[in-house]
Formats: sequence, structure tokens, C-alpha cells
Amino acid sequence: MAVRKRGTSEAAPANANPPTTTDSPIAPSKVGQILRVSLIFFVPYLYLIFSHYKIDSDLKRSILINAILSSAGFVVTLSMIPVASRYVLRRNLFGYDINKKGTRQGSVKV
Repeated sequence: MAVRKRGTSEAAPANANPPTTTDSPIAPSKVGQILRVSLIFFVPYLYLIFSHYKIDSDLKRSILINAILSSAGFVVTLSMIPVASRYVLRRNLFGYDINKKGTRQGSVKV
């Protein structure tokens, strides 16, 4: 019985350059706009809780702790989005907003 030998395959050159993409980067964070909108909603909210309505001090404390933790979680999430997006873009796990197709924002990776 004859033994079949496998043919040699040509190896890819070791110095091949990885393809570079010139796609548009991710959309930048809008921290200034987010802070302005947050202040518009937080200032009346805090005024009503601490000045206008008579609320028990334990309940005020609980509401304040909840608001601080929620705000801190939002800031952490906002700071983690650019970090996570680098990994997502590196693995080509992104899409485009189809509702903005044909506009300048339609080519931004989401």
C-alpha cells in the first residue's frame, strides 16, 4: 500500500503589514452637554426636596445617597465607554446607525 504525502503549502510572508483602516473614529463624548442638561434637572429637584417640601431627615438622607450613587455610577459608565469601545473596535464588533444613513453621523461606528 502506497503512502500519500501531503503537498507543501506556501507560508505567508512574515513581514506582511496588517491592513490599516481609514474609517471614521467613534463619536466623541459630549460631557459639557450632559452636565448642562443634568444641572437643569438636578437644581429644581434638589430645591424641591431640601427647601420646598417638608420631608423627614432620614428620607432626605436616603434620597441624597441614592442621587450621589446614581451620579457616580453614571460618571463611571461615561468614563468606561471609550475604554470598552477600543476593545470592541479592535475585534470589529461594531455597527452603523441605519437611521442616520446618508448623513455625516451615519458613518460613525456605534
